[in-house]
Amino acid sequence: MNVFLKTWSRAKWVQCVCQGALLSCMLLGSVQAQDLANPNLTEASQYQPLFNQGADNAALLALSQKLNLGETVRGHFVQSRQLKVLKKPLISQGQFVFDKDQGLIWQQLTPFESLLILKDKQLIQRDSQGRVQVSSADASASAAAMGDLLPSLVSAMLGGDISGLSNHFELHFLAQKTLTNELAKENWQLGLTPKDPLMKKAIANMVLEGSDTLHALVLLSAAPSVSPQDITRIDFRELRQGKLSEAELAQYAISQTSPKDAGSRE
Repeated sequence: MNVFLKTWSRAKWVQCVCQGALLSCMLLGSVQAQDLANPNLTEASQYQPLFNQGADNAALLALSQKLNLGETVRGHFVQSRQLKVLKKPLISQGQFVFDKDQGLIWQQLTPFESLLILKDKQLIQRDSQGRVQVSSADASASAAAMGDLLPSLVSAMLGGDISGLSNHFELHFLAQKTLTNELAKENWQLGLTPKDPLMKKAIANMVLEGSDTLHALVLLSAAPSVSPQDITRIDFRELRQGKLSEAELAQYAISQTSPKDAGSRE
């Protein structure tokens, strides 16, 4: 979906953040339903027990320590979007980099290439033809406030900084211990229900899943009890730390080195 904002009203910024930067609807207009070997499909109803639970401070503190991967983390992702109007999921794959100072790089490699960068309250997009679009949230106080939400969510996911999430979300936590090769392993789920009505309209609920580290982000278009509904699942793989490379630093600087399409497009 290539949608760029004409005005920076609060509603449009929320839609851009939720659907674009939360990676749930990125450039899906050109994606075809695909088969993927052993796709990790999701049923919304499985999250009902999670959203019946609260989240205490001790559990959140323990979770933040598990999620803390350091200042910089990178890895691969497989994104599966299940639309209730389609029989097969929409599949995309790629890689990402998150740096606490520089921001987020989200690079889709298949079924076509695209690049999204979130930094300094900007959404920077480069399509498969190399065209760059830079959208800024600085035009209004309300847009800037919403622009702060996504970095805090990404920081919570990949940097273990979840203390501030309660300002924007109702939190739910569920952990279950399982035996794997005679070793106890704790699988956990963190549920987030947006407090902002506009954001909640775009994404009703979010779920972070993991064990020793983050495994997946799930976006639900409605309450878990509603079926059918649109569901996006992003599985994270091969998470690793390390200093930013010169190539990664060059990607963060794309808005300064590439021609920009200053006009809005819909």
